[in-house]
Amino acid sequence: MQRRLAAKRRSSTAQSMVEYALGIGCIAALCVVALGSLGHISGHMIYNVEQATNYQGTTSQHPEETIKLGATPWVLN
Repeated sequence: MQRRLAAKRRSSTAQSMVEYALGIGCIAALCVVALGSLGHISGHMIYNVEQATNYQGTTSQHPEETIKLGATPWVLN
């Protein structure tokens, strides 16, 4: 009787450890996929900003849409 209980307890513990390992593996795989797909986009954006800032590369076609040259800064009283 005790052998059956010990075997059942061991199998449930092993099962929970396997489930935990699978969960961590799935999360790690999702992170790798997200970094793989977003990494290229982020890299291109950073490269374009560097080229525009340091080497007078391509700039925005409509800078007035994001930056208003005649705007006054906030004044704190």
